[in-house]
Amino acid sequence: MRIVHLIQSAPRIYGAERCALLELRALRQRGLDAQALVLHETRMGAAAGTLEQALREAGVPVTRVESTSPISARLMLQLLRAMWRLQPHLLHSHGLKTDVLGFLASRLLRLPLLVEVHGWLRPEEDRRVRFYEALDRQVLRRCEAALVLSREYQSELSRLGVRRLHLLPSGIDVDGLRAQPVHCDLRRQLAIPQEARVAGMVARLSPEKGHRDFLFALAEARRRLPSLWGLLVGDGPLQETLRAEAERLGLDGYVRFVGYQDNVADVYRALDVVVSCSRYEGLPLCLIEAMALERPVVAMATGGCTDIVQPGETGVLVPRGDRIALAEALAELAADPERCRRLGQAGLARVQQHFSIAAWARGAESLYRSLLA
Repeated sequence: MRIVHLIQSAPRIYGAERCALLELRALRQRGLDAQALVLHETRMGAAAGTLEQALREAGVPVTRVESTSPISARLMLQLLRAMWRLQPHLLHSHGLKTDVLGFLASRLLRLPLLVEVHGWLRPEEDRRVRFYEALDRQVLRRCEAALVLSREYQSELSRLGVRRLHLLPSGIDVDGLRAQPVHCDLRRQLAIPQEARVAGMVARLSPEKGHRDFLFALAEARRRLPSLWGLLVGDGPLQETLRAEAERLGLDGYVRFVGYQDNVADVYRALDVVVSCSRYEGLPLCLIEAMALERPVVAMATGGCTDIVQPGETGVLVPRGDRIALAEALAELAADPERCRRLGQAGLARVQQHFSIAAWARGAESLYRSLLA
């Protein structure tokens, strides 16, 4: 049984890319012939090879298809040639563009298609992405199976008329993450005072992640807890906008922008509280990773956040978009190290039980075999 995962290249390894990387590695550890077919977006320049390099380093066979345009007959022909060489039994797609291309290829080659829904960005102005989302809804209604990572997405897709839905939350290599050695003391490197309490987000700096809500909440929480600092980890199109917003809120000097970080363990170890403010979210790996490293979490109740966080037991949930509730939760939790410790320990136990990548791989293999039966 050969499974080919179809995914676009990316300049950084964020949610969907990290999921695909972890999933492919776990499937191969189970002995499955799982491979990656990467649409290499040439417009990204040299950075387009980041995901491909990470996959190869993880021992995953990679086939590259050069993508110089959105969807075209030429790109479709290249994709078909690559699949003809690979001879897969099933396609597993990870994104809007690959869903559409994968669907067309699977119909022509008479292959079953499994679409994994990581989350729609829902931009307010990007017509190109909205067009892909409209096509993707049609694909989801017609593919052999749609894999969703959260109950909210399962309900939403069901309302859109998608019937062949399978809920299978992704996960992480818990032991591998916890075993990562300390490479640097990020707090000392960033000149954050030893007595400070630090709350932070680990997410791409893009509109759907809600960083402005975090900055507002941080400024409000600092009125009650002046020792509270902020850390934003990630890069993206909003970097300069968010820096200006932090200055406007009086946070200049109390919030650090550290860019994209490869060693996520060092990042979480530098934080006392990990925050997710996403307005739309599939299954945020940042929360799972934080809990695996015994960090308490505060999240807006969106998407998979409600599946991960048990309110009062492993973290705190606040209503979507409620900045005041977020500020109150931040101030209260950051000011209580003992509560942070208890929530962190409970979070680790929950992740070990429900969000291991090995459990995901077992479920995925079972689904693959049922689709090929």
